[in-house]
Amino acid sequence: MTVDQLFVADYRAGRTYTVDPAVDGGGVRALGTGVLAEHAGVLALPRDGATDAELAFADDRSGALVVLGPGGERRVPVAIPAEHLACDPSGRHVVVTTGVGANGAPWSDVVTVVDLTAGESVRFRSRRGEPGALVVPDQAGGDPTVVLRHREPGAVEALPLAWCLGVGAHVPALTGAAVADIADDGHGDVVDQRTGIAATATGRGLERFVVEEGVPRMIGAVPWPAPGRAFYLRFDPATGRAVGVVRGGPADPAAWTEWTNHLVDVDLSTGDTRCVDLPPGLAFRFALGGGKAAVATIHPDGDELTLIDRAGPRPRALYRRALPPMSHPPAPGRLPWDPVGGAPAQRRAVALDPSGTTAAVTRGGDAELHLVREDRTDTVRMPSPLDEGGHLHWRGGAADPVGR
Repeated sequence: MTVDQLFVADYRAGRTYTVDPAVDGGGVRALGTGVLAEHAGVLALPRDGATDAELAFADDRSGALVVLGPGGERRVPVAIPAEHLACDPSGRHVVVTTGVGANGAPWSDVVTVVDLTAGESVRFRSRRGEPGALVVPDQAGGDPTVVLRHREPGAVEALPLAWCLGVGAHVPALTGAAVADIADDGHGDVVDQRTGIAATATGRGLERFVVEEGVPRMIGAVPWPAPGRAFYLRFDPATGRAVGVVRGGPADPAAWTEWTNHLVDVDLSTGDTRCVDLPPGLAFRFALGGGKAAVATIHPDGDELTLIDRAGPRPRALYRRALPPMSHPPAPGRLPWDPVGGAPAQRRAVALDPSGTTAAVTRGGDAELHLVREDRTDTVRMPSPLDEGGHLHWRGGAADPVGR
């Protein structure tokens, strides 16, 4: 892979590709196989001072962390089903937590820490419940600390990375210092490696914390500036701001067509908040790049891609583009992730190139990828259906130390 290529994973088909937007027709090339753990996503690895030199994802079938870069593919064993991925600033150490997978409730409490330089991994037991993962610098001396964000009951637990790497055989339990002053419904985590401030999205707002001498300390929640809450966050290292889509409207997920959406970004240090309206409906994950954000919204009245300029005193929509409808979109009045007509629930994945000028968005189930620019939209035919929307990652942007 080269830096300017788009990584595409059809995790339902167990296949991965690269797309070169500079080539007529997209220059699609089969990359390999592997069932990308969709919730854990793709992790950009800063290595040897290079930004996004490698990328990693968990193969949720074979039980391996797959690392792709100029040297080809490497695999290191990890516990699955993978729920979250996070790395330290060097990109050498990767933390993998486990989730539900094909089961009805959380059942695994195993956390894996991978040393990519050694090509080895170690495992320990924590707490069941799909924990979030971060590697946070300790305020006292900068030592890297693995932070696990727990739910129901909510807690933030800190374990020095050195402890985790030194764990013995037979998957022993590890317990770190914890604080329980966080809401039970945390979902979505970010960290600013420069300041050591981390945060989790909850129903109460963006709940911020630091680690001091191995102990987490909450430093205040920032209320969401729009009705509802965010469930997914991204971090922009260039601005020190956490970005999310706040979903409002009916609590009943079957009423997803009535959901309201706002793109919000929050300065992790000051708590300054900004937001901009988005179209209603299902806004799944979004993308950042070049000081901009791209959000795809799904609605029976028509799907749209919104490109937002985040520079200046407040974000603003640069344009909205209608997207060709999916053949099997989510059905109104039903859960948006329920299968329709025996086919998987379809949705869209989004990526932005590092300059923020080209957005990529999938047409889930229809084997198409749209490349949206200000003056035109090109459609790339993919070799497999991209059921459930697949997953996208555009290499070359600022590295975010959490899988997306």
